[in-house]
Amino acid sequence: MKAKNALKIVVGVLALVIVWIGFQLGTHRHTGILRALVEAKHFLADASASFEAQQRSASGPPEPQHNVNLSWKASTAAVIGYNVYRRGAAGLVKLNSVPVTGTSYVDTTAQPGQTYYYVTKAVNVKGTESAPSNEVRADIPRQ
Repeated sequence: MKAKNALKIVVGVLALVIVWIGFQLGTHRHTGILRALVEAKHFLADASASFEAQQRSASGPPEPQHNVNLSWKASTAAVIGYNVYRRGAAGLVKLNSVPVTGTSYVDTTAQPGQTYYYVTKAVNVKGTESAPSNEVRADIPRQ
């Protein structure tokens, strides 16, 4: 049943691509061919990636979720909160969108098999960050 639905989606997508190419050719005679082919390539690549992601999620159980519980000592200066940063394979990433008002944070986005390094920075009323705290390492186990 799933295979039939997937086939219907692929055929529908191909039909849309063909209609779009026809429109581009009629509208942009000289540049239309190249533009239509490039847009069709991008559209098909996006559709294929989306379909593959759906297949992966439907094919097996999801990866186990890993949490990293962080806590730190309060700043002795007047602060409105703290920003939490994680360094990993993707580089340095700020994890919170607004300053954390307490002295703990749970990173729920940790991925299995990764090693992360965390730092916090105190934020004052002007929004200025302090120097980073000492770095803490977290090794996330594989399943």
